[in-house]
Amino acid sequence: MTRFPFDAWYAVAHSEEVGRSPVGRIAHGAGIVLYRTSGGGVVALADRCAHRPYPLSLGRVEGDLIVSSYSGFAYGPDGRVVSVPTQQQVPVGAAVRAYPSVEYAGLLWVWTGNPGLAERRPLTALPWLTEPGWTTFGADWETAASGGLLQDNFADITHVPHLHPVLSPPVLRRTPPRLHVEVSEQQVRFWRDFPAAHLQTWQSEATGLSAEAEFEQHEEGLFASPGLWTDRWDVLTSHGPKTMHFTHAITPVDDRRTQHFWTVSRNFALDRETTGILRPLLEGYYRTVKEALEVMQTLIDREGPAKEVSVRADAAMLEVRRVMRRLLKEDTTR
Repeated sequence: MTRFPFDAWYAVAHSEEVGRSPVGRIAHGAGIVLYRTSGGGVVALADRCAHRPYPLSLGRVEGDLIVSSYSGFAYGPDGRVVSVPTQQQVPVGAAVRAYPSVEYAGLLWVWTGNPGLAERRPLTALPWLTEPGWTTFGADWETAASGGLLQDNFADITHVPHLHPVLSPPVLRRTPPRLHVEVSEQQVRFWRDFPAAHLQTWQSEATGLSAEAEFEQHEEGLFASPGLWTDRWDVLTSHGPKTMHFTHAITPVDDRRTQHFWTVSRNFALDRETTGILRPLLEGYYRTVKEALEVMQTLIDREGPAKEVSVRADAAMLEVRRVMRRLLKEDTTR
């Protein structure tokens, strides 16, 4: 799965990255320029001057306008040219595309497809990133692999003991319990309940729970949209679950490169010391995954696709692929 639908929300930047200076990003192979108006609102326009093929992200912001540093054409937040330095009359219809945009959960999201559908498909709520009682860390980087490879990885955690044994809870080293999968028109949800078992060392240190005791654990994942994935892991205690949420916002730069924004949130031990335990471990894991997916992409580029053998643990992944194929077929921009 290398192609992603345009009719979806994709994260393109952290909120704090965008201010009064233009910022350039790429989604679906097309440049997008971001900036804030004098009132703080976010503007997202096609990053290519209508006069000549020069990026607007290399221009400047004046008031609420962005001005090309090559042609001097000035554009309003709606993408329309409002002034041309060489003449008083603005050419009829001179404009660049304006993208619907949303600022949510510390990220700036753009709708890359039919703008009329944007309001009908709101972003999935991420309360662990917006409400009190949680602490979060994360990072972002570009992975030299298709977004489909990232989705396949998110859908199956049974690879964790092999890729990163130190991270893997002992329950993942056993035959996994039944995977429940629930499919709707645009989403796939799946979950497992693990029998009582000892915690991994880092789990015990982070949660403050005894390494000698055994705890039931719960895994849950959600393919929320082509550009958003969430995972949940609960350690169940008599005082309620110790929960970690893993949020992945992925944006196709092109068919073989994906921008990946990831965060890890927790509702326990909100201190910096615990973050110091978890951050290097989780970041190390995600870098290992990044390297593995880039190896896969290199192999696919060299030898092409091949028939794959799937097992029961792939049930959620196969449903995600089916939903993606349907969303691509229904995409109004193709």
